[in-house]
Amino acid sequence: MGVLVDYFTADSEQSARRALSTGPGAAGLPYVDCKGWLDELDTLAAELSGRDLSEFGDTETVVGADEGPALERMASETVEALATVDDARLHEYAEEELLDEFEVERVTALRDLARAAVRLNQGMYCWMCP
Repeated sequence: MGVLVDYFTADSEQSARRALSTGPGAAGLPYVDCKGWLDELDTLAAELSGRDLSEFGDTETVVGADEGPALERMASETVEALATVDDARLHEYAEEELLDEFEVERVTALRDLARAAVRLNQGMYCWMCP
């Protein structure tokens, strides 16, 4: 059995907490489904931006549960780095990593979600549920 992982944006921690029990889609929040594909956004942002992972701040646990759903807020440095990745770098990365079309769509959607978060001054969160 896998872990459900969605990245999403919200205008406040209170809004993000609405996603805890049902996930961001059911809570009406913009999200990207990453189940079985990605669970470390900061690593992806570092690879795409060419920056060292140590340059990013720490992910903050909003709600953590050993056997239930959890929420984490992504570090602003991670979100900003991901938001600045241009299409040429996305395509270059896709070729380097031999990504299939589905994976390219996910990377692009995550980048676009990060751009929206920066533009709207919102937080970017990770919802996980076993």
